[in-house]
Order: sequence, then C-alpha cells, then structure tokens
Amino acid sequence: MYTFRSGETQSGYWQNGILDVPSTRNNTYLLSPVAVYHSKVLNAVQEARRVTEKAYDVAKVDERVNKAVASVNKAVNAARVIAIKAVQKQMDHNHNNNKAV
Repeated sequence: MYTFRSGETQSGYWQNGILDVPSTRNNTYLLSPVAVYHSKVLNAVQEARRVTEKAYDVAKVDERVNKAVASVNKAVNAARVIAIKAVQKQMDHNHNNNKAV
C-alpha cells in the first residue's frame, strides 16, 4: 500500500515503482489507476532516492568535518607544547644568566 501526501492510497502488487495488479479492495480508482498514478509513484520514489543521496552526502561531509577538527586539535596541542617548551627554555636561560651575575 502507498499513501500519497494528498491522502490518496493505492494498494496492490508493486513492481519497480509501478502498481502492477491493483487490489480489489481499493475503491479509490476512477480512471486507469496505473496510468494516472504511475507518475506520482515514480516521482515519490525518485524523491526518496534524492533525499537518501543527500543524507549520504551529509554523512560524508560530517565525517570530513570531524577529521578536520581532529587534525586541527592535534595541531593546536602540538603548538601549545612547543610554546610551553619555548617559555621554559627562556625561563631556564634567564635563570642561568641571573646566577652568573
């Protein structure tokens, strides 16, 4: 069974997005239901595929962003370590110069 946004429903046997054999219990058909609704079903399937592809692309972008953030965090931590070592070295140098005087 497929329900459209308009509230209309189609039920029966579907094959590749096409209603092949309508259910005998479905009374919503007025004229050639397969011909009338085929494009609606096909459009709905295509839109679902597009949304799925976009969601997949978002996940890939999200993964890239996470990797970039991790790399930046590593670089920042390395810069901190280098800065701390430079300050410590400068302090040791100043301390040794003060002792010599």
